Amino acid sequence: MPNIAPHPDFSRFLDTLLLRKFYLRPPIFDFHVAESHKSRLLGRPCVTPADDVEFWRLAGYDYVHCPLFIPQVEREAHTRALQGNAASHSSEIGIIESAEHFHSQRWSWQDVADGDLTLAQDRLDWMADAAKHLPDGMKICLHCADIFTYAWEMLGFTNLCLASLEQPEFVQMVMDSLARAMMNIAQAGVEIVGDKLGMMFYSDDIAYTEGLMLGPDFFAQTLFPWIEQFAKIGQPFNAPLVYHTDGRLYDVFDNLARIGVNGIQPLEPKSMDPLVIKQRWPKKFCLMGNIDLDLLSRGTLQQVEAHVHERLDRLHFGKDPASPYPGGYMPGVSNTVPYYVQYENYCRMLEIVHHLDPEGRCEL
Repeated sequence: MPNIAPHPDFSRFLDTLLLRKFYLRPPIFDFHVAESHKSRLLGRPCVTPADDVEFWRLAGYDYVHCPLFIPQVEREAHTRALQGNAASHSSEIGIIESAEHFHSQRWSWQDVADGDLTLAQDRLDWMADAAKHLPDGMKICLHCADIFTYAWEMLGFTNLCLASLEQPEFVQMVMDSLARAMMNIAQAGVEIVGDKLGMMFYSDDIAYTEGLMLGPDFFAQTLFPWIEQFAKIGQPFNAPLVYHTDGRLYDVFDNLARIGVNGIQPLEPKSMDPLVIKQRWPKKFCLMGNIDLDLLSRGTLQQVEAHVHERLDRLHFGKDPASPYPGGYMPGVSNTVPYYVQYENYCRMLEIVHHLDPEGRCEL
């Protein structure tokens, strides 16, 4: 277990996310941690919602991550069927072959899109139970995802790219159907947790290391209006929006600011320089992540310590001459925290952030 004394305080998290205040110790943000790491930190299997809440508390986070995903029975069955096949479902082979095929049958998420939440009920119940176990100072991070990703997985990525030019109405139809299901799940989740809601979190990868998967106009027309609607679901509880996508996003930051995105995660080091974002879009986004996943997986404790301090000095304390302002940064892993991240390195990252002294050094 990391050597920290957790004192969750979501108000501090909110101040940082909304760029309202600078704190010596910034909040930490991660959204998926491997079950093996959760269980090791707890000292027992992480099985129940109460177990999960306790993990997030002991690890020093100010929230509990609660994913609510669109049902994808067909995609999961297709993936299992392709195991061992050299062909990838994510490139050439699509599940939905045409607009006619799409209309010819009932897809697993369409009941949810029409208001029947049966296939989402297990996750909604899980989140309701987690909310009951929240300690003082913690809130719920309601996570929905993957309108674009599920669409290209259902159509096949190559097919979706071609259809975006030749049959844009077909692509929009599939994405809208998925989006309506996601919105119904999100609305139900917000109604369940009420004022225990802390933030809305949407994940959907739209970019590679070098740039967007498709042109910015495509996302502005097909995806971003739905993300904007997702953000509005949390507004009655003043829950801001954090958006996760891998890759280089410079071409869409104006769009993301316009639709109400407050935080950007995970800031892969090879994709973007967070200081460029601070300089070109000042006071627009809280920057979240940027702790190198590869280093946490293969580096030494000493390398991790140096790397985390460098990121904090540069992005949080504003010690880099190019930094336009201090704060507006939450350290975290530059993707998720998978099983292959060294547990000791992950814990050391948490410890460093929780034991910063006035000079920005770790007291441990």
